[in-house]
Amino acid sequence: MNILLKNTFFQDCYNTLADCSIDDSDKDNIVKMINESFEYAGDQVINFDSVKTKFCRQFNKSYKAFKSADCLIYNHNNGKYVIVEFKNGKVTHVKDKLKDSLHVFNDILGKNLDFCRSECEYIVVYNYEKNQQYVNQEINKEYKDGAIEEGYKEIFDAIFKLAEKEIYLFGVSLMKGICVSDVHTYDIEQFKNYYTKNCCLK
Repeated sequence: MNILLKNTFFQDCYNTLADCSIDDSDKDNIVKMINESFEYAGDQVINFDSVKTKFCRQFNKSYKAFKSADCLIYNHNNGKYVIVEFKNGKVTHVKDKLKDSLHVFNDILGKNLDFCRSECEYIVVYNYEKNQQYVNQEINKEYKDGAIEEGYKEIFDAIFKLAEKEIYLFGVSLMKGICVSDVHTYDIEQFKNYYTKNCCLK
């Protein structure tokens, strides 16, 4: 764990990765986007919703004063602080959640936006099945070669892996270089691969 993340403010704000990925918008159908079958689902990560709530409480304000991303992890390979937002359904407010999270992050650690542009990344993890039409449209724009056949996903992933190219979804590319050093939009399996390679607590 990076020394900045050992800040005492974060000490009581840890949850498992699986718990940070919970979508409880439907109380009758609570979903963990990262379920316990994932090898590293039990890793303890910083629950940024808890961080935001604790931060607001210091000023006797409601947690509603800020939006926040879901968790904060650390990329051991490139040394970046990674803010993660899980979106099981419709993907909304992802830019606002990043901006508000950075305000809180910087205030706690005594940093500024220059630091974030150099040392932070942002990942939006989405449910492909629930955003399939939009994702397909965006990939069609990228390739401009007509409709994508059903089952394209595996082919698309392989092509982009070989090309070392990512496609940015949900407008998050706007935040790259002005708020954070890099952004990513991953479906659940892509995020698991990223986490396993870069962030897992082995």
